[in-house]
Amino acid sequence: MKRYDAIVIGAGIGGLAAALLLAESGRSVVLLEKRNQPGGRIGSSKRDGFTVDFGVHLISRGEKGPLVQLLERCGVEHGIEFTKVRPIQTTGGESFKFPHDLKGRVPDADFEAVVKMVTDVKGMSDEETHAFDGQTLEEFLSTYTTDPFVHACVSQVGFIYCCIPEYRLSAGEFARCLKWEAEARSSGYPTGGCVSIMEAYLAGLGRYGVDVRFGVPVDKVLVEDGRAVGVVAGGEELRSDLVVSNAGIKETVRDLVGEGAFDAEYVRYVDGLEISFVSIIARFALDTVISPEIKMLSGFSSVPVREYNDKLMRGEIPEELNSFIVVPSSFDPSVAPAGKQLVMMTTAVPAGIKDEYCPAILDALIKVAESHFPGLQEHALFVERVYPSDAARIMGEEGAGIGIAQQAGQAGVDRPPIKTPLEGLYIVGAEAGGSGVGTELAVNSAIEFFDTYVA
Repeated sequence: MKRYDAIVIGAGIGGLAAALLLAESGRSVVLLEKRNQPGGRIGSSKRDGFTVDFGVHLISRGEKGPLVQLLERCGVEHGIEFTKVRPIQTTGGESFKFPHDLKGRVPDADFEAVVKMVTDVKGMSDEETHAFDGQTLEEFLSTYTTDPFVHACVSQVGFIYCCIPEYRLSAGEFARCLKWEAEARSSGYPTGGCVSIMEAYLAGLGRYGVDVRFGVPVDKVLVEDGRAVGVVAGGEELRSDLVVSNAGIKETVRDLVGEGAFDAEYVRYVDGLEISFVSIIARFALDTVISPEIKMLSGFSSVPVREYNDKLMRGEIPEELNSFIVVPSSFDPSVAPAGKQLVMMTTAVPAGIKDEYCPAILDALIKVAESHFPGLQEHALFVERVYPSDAARIMGEEGAGIGIAQQAGQAGVDRPPIKTPLEGLYIVGAEAGGSGVGTELAVNSAIEFFDTYVA
């Protein structure tokens, strides 16, 4: 039996961040990851000279955001650089920048209303945004305009941030994501791919002597006298008074600890938490470069948001498909062999969609991409298709695109707490605490954990 000051379960970015903060503070830490590589949704793999991310990413605040700031806080030299990009939206075959290029596409009064909404959000303090945590983005935006095209456009922005539609997304969370991104003006993609972020965090863990173990699943969290005291992993008992789980709040409570260790009210609360939408993904490795000018595109359907998602759940393909396309090799040629191209694409669908509906949706997504990349399929060296069931099997958390949904009632002041009722057990990542876009949400959760409960 070995004892540590802290045990961290899961090497997603939230777990890596928590382990690094703990180790930099002088604590002995073991990090346990069931897979053979780190990173979770931000992980990458190598194939035929391509560096392929698991997810489709654009880092909201780049070098000015928490991913890099945490490394610098911990004194880790990283060399991570970002190629910046201004997000472009497309609909009906036309591209434009939000919100200014909405002028002329909607009535003047609605254009002025959405510009005022953006201006108001940018002018809020972080504290002021929390007044809107319990209100949906749909409700908030409707106080400015009810134009359906504006709502479809803004909903897609919210989808990119939080992977849920406007009728669920917390207006307060949307406001924080929008204002933080606008203040930073640093959205971009890391040189060398997202794997460069993982490598920097692993280097930091190595510097501070963290015992990192890949391919070692945690069998259970040990509980004695009403508190967490360690884990059993790979048949070995490891002890600590501080257990930090990046394995998902539902999985931790249900599978690693067991519901019997918690009161019935907390179990019901965790069971009732809703996840974000799930993602359907295609990754195309091309034998040539097509449309080299494109770095990132976000396409949205003019179909009203609720009607759009209702159609998906019935197995119907909406007219125009919401899409998010990122071309990592246009940001950084090193992620693809010379003269070749890597094109990543995704669309979000409601959790619980039937598996048999997903291939047709992905085919429609590829058709959208082909309108921007002519000859996409003919030039494919390989194509990787990822369905929600694949993500659930690999990543857990029911295949959620982000994790516990940042919706009204589950965001900001209403976010699931990092500290669980079981003494000594904490949850980090995109499941508890924090605010922000995707990976930045997860890192902010780890920072909140450390600064609130450890420092």
